Order: sequence, then C-alpha cells, then structure tokens
Amino acid sequence: MNYGGRVEKIEIPEAKLPAQADSKAEVWQEAINQAREHYEATGIYTDGSMSEGGVVGAGWYVEGGEKSGGATLGKIATVWGGEVCGVRGALEDAPSETNILILSDSQAAIAAVKKAGRTGKARTADLRRVLMDIKERQTRLGPNAVSFGWVKAHNGVHGKEQAERLAKAATNEYPETPQITEGGLKQNERK
Repeated sequence: MNYGGRVEKIEIPEAKLPAQADSKAEVWQEAINQAREHYEATGIYTDGSMSEGGVVGAGWYVEGGEKSGGATLGKIATVWGGEVCGVRGALEDAPSETNILILSDSQAAIAAVKKAGRTGKARTADLRRVLMDIKERQTRLGPNAVSFGWVKAHNGVHGKEQAERLAKAATNEYPETPQITEGGLKQNERK
C-alpha cells in the first residue's frame, strides 16, 4: 500500500495565471511566460491519465524538451495519483540549480501539495516525496524554488500537450510493481 506520512511544514507559492479557462493558447502561453519571468523559473508541465482499460499513467515535460518522461502506476491507482506522480517526476528531472514553475491541470493535486505543506501530513508516498523534494530545493535556492500554477487541460500550449501525450503513452504499459493506493482500492471497490 502506498502510504504517505509526516513531512516538514513549508509554504509553497502558487502563481495565479491571468488566463481564463476559455482563453486561446496564445493567451495561456503569455500568462505562463509572465509567471516564469516573475519566479525566474523554468516551466515544467505535468499530467495524469487513465486508459479505457483502467491503467493510470503520469507525464511531465520540461520546457525545451531536455528532460521529460512518463511513469505507469497500474490499475489500482487514481488519476489524482497520476497527477501527483507527474509532479514527482517533474521535480526529479528538473534542472537542479534553477527555480521551477510546475504547471498542472489538476487543481486537486495542486491543493493537495499545498495542504500537505501547510499541515505537514502527506496522504501518499508520492506526495511525501514531492514535499521532501520541494523542501530540499527551497533550502538550496530559496522560498520561490518551486511554485505551482494551474493551466487548463487541452489548451493548445505545446508543453501541456506534450505532458498529456506522455501521460497517455504511459497508460499503454503495465508496471512490474504497480502502485496500490487507498484511493485506488476505493475506486476499484466501486467497479
């Protein structure tokens, strides 16, 4: 079972992008560029996905395409778990000496990361790892080392589309060691 645990309490900045859900790709890209400039950060896009067969995958795309990837969680996981796994992958592949802006279409995942930072309690092992990685980066680079921003899914922004593609591709595989989470067990009980 994939349990979290206690983490050190931290504050995590969130960029409020001035684009609307129905804004065109150019408006979203300009809002993202402004946030990147404000935080002096590299943008990293993340996504979680579930196939029709129920396999959950995660994807992340570092702007410039230098380091990107995907991970397969299996069938006893949730899309939310895929979103958080995507954030974990983004942190692991992020340039080590620059601030990063993680751009996700999951308001729930962003809220969970921020809540775990405020309360010092992580629901899953991936969420715990995310908080530990953020704390380590903040210690080295300062309080704005990692910030988050919400972006609309399927918005036409290249980086977001690449993260979605990588997450979807990850659902075509099955992991040697699938992640089993409480949410995934509950989801499978209802089927």
